[in-house]
Amino acid sequence: MVEHATQVQIRWSDADPAGIVFYPRFFEWYDLGCESLFASLGLPWPEAFPKYDIVGVPIVESGSKFLSPARYGDVLTICSQGFEVRAWVGRPKSPGEPLHARPIPEDVLARLRG
Repeated sequence: MVEHATQVQIRWSDADPAGIVFYPRFFEWYDLGCESLFASLGLPWPEAFPKYDIVGVPIVESGSKFLSPARYGDVLTICSQGFEVRAWVGRPKSPGEPLHARPIPEDVLARLRG
């Protein structure tokens, strides 16, 4: 599996009154890390979604273990090896039809595998 890292500098608006990052921000950064991973593989989402006729790759399952606080001004490195399960979701043929998962195309799997 390929590895990818994205850095994020913690802004004032990311922290609570105690100066510690509000935990939901981490899930935003995980999403940023995944989007950055795909872009680094030549699959930027604005191009990949229409090319593969999908609505996106939503998170199905995610988890975190917080070992120490992150604070305003810190620089975090988001690694692609975190715990996150996503679905490859096809675009409905007509409005109102349910979303459905599809197998990930082989050319995308090959890039993800490195």
